[in-house]
Amino acid sequence: MLYDYDKKDFNVKKDFISTENGVSKYRVEYKSFVQTPYEESNSVIGYLFVPEKPKTKTPLVFLHGMGDKNLVPLIWYPRKFAESGIPSFLMILPFHFERTPKGMKSGKKVLLDDMPETIQDFRQSVIDVRTSMDFLKKEGLSSGEFALMGVSFGGMVGAIAMGVDDRIKKGIFVIAGGNFRYITWKSLATRVLRKKYEMESNTDVYGCTEEKCEEIHKNYFEYIHSLKTPEDLDRVPYAKECFLFDPLTFAHFIRGRKVVMYSALFDEIIPKKSANELWEEMGRPERHWLFADHITSIFYKKSILERGVKLILEE
Repeated sequence: MLYDYDKKDFNVKKDFISTENGVSKYRVEYKSFVQTPYEESNSVIGYLFVPEKPKTKTPLVFLHGMGDKNLVPLIWYPRKFAESGIPSFLMILPFHFERTPKGMKSGKKVLLDDMPETIQDFRQSVIDVRTSMDFLKKEGLSSGEFALMGVSFGGMVGAIAMGVDDRIKKGIFVIAGGNFRYITWKSLATRVLRKKYEMESNTDVYGCTEEKCEEIHKNYFEYIHSLKTPEDLDRVPYAKECFLFDPLTFAHFIRGRKVVMYSALFDEIIPKKSANELWEEMGRPERHWLFADHITSIFYKKSILERGVKLILEE
């Protein structure tokens, strides 16, 4: 299966940074199980927050959003989860922040008009999440079960990871969505990519028009529901390769697990249809609408944290 990996031991460099409010912070680095032509992205880098007295053996893996400005406000979450007794690991996604190749901007590579590379980028992201859980288990912080929180693009990667790895028992998804038909053609974040499709793309190879994309997605839900297990990803024919990394493809595998979802009423990045379809395919879990747009949703961080802590600590 596309998101499988050979489970093997690996060496981890773990450097102590500081202790504050009973939480020890470490920088973690190890070689990614997926290697790329970009050296900077070939190591998994993350920040581990360990409470002095953990209240659970279900640690949290936290995934940030796309771009170059959200790490500072979002690192608040794993620290605060740890202060509440939950060991937390903030994983830097490939091609973001410290893992950004020279000459690129953080997160921009994910929007490149190159289907094979995009598939590999998502594959690396998901496998890095899975191996980070192996690391947390090896550290003695997990009994074998995990929670995951993803914000925006991190929520999209997180939905795939949770769909293919049943060790993730609890999920918190904030301003995330699925179905690239809407994200590609309606989101403010993909306007440059749309322009590239119109001006440069060979539509027979990768690029689309909105009409072609709509036609490709005509039987998308039939494809999704024909996947009975993640392993079917390698066996069931698909209309377009983007189906292989669309969070919506994997959302129904999450049904039955504990999920809380947050959507923004005025989100200009994640279209409402995109958020709604992800929620539907997850089995309509607990959901909260935020009176905010994509950026101002951060103003609800305290209530999101409070609900997340309760979700993870409850039996």
